[in-house]
Amino acid sequence: MREIGKGIGEAKARVEALAGIPLLMKVNEGRGRSSLCRGSIIAVFPAVFTVKTESGEVRTFSYSDVHTRGIMFLRDDT
Repeated sequence: MREIGKGIGEAKARVEALAGIPLLMKVNEGRGRSSLCRGSIIAVFPAVFTVKTESGEVRTFSYSDVHTRGIMFLRDDT
């Protein structure tokens, strides 16, 4: 459940702070499926941000995905 007082602006600020840092991301794929991927945030735009994974794939997510916990970020210490 989301915490009261947190909005899209805070999600965007969090993503901007994590840009360029190696991350482990848990992505909710829908219907009870989720996946883990390693990568880093390579670009931040007004409505979306892009992530380049270890395999070279570029994926795009919206800030609402972060806000609703569709994406969770973990530091990748490997």
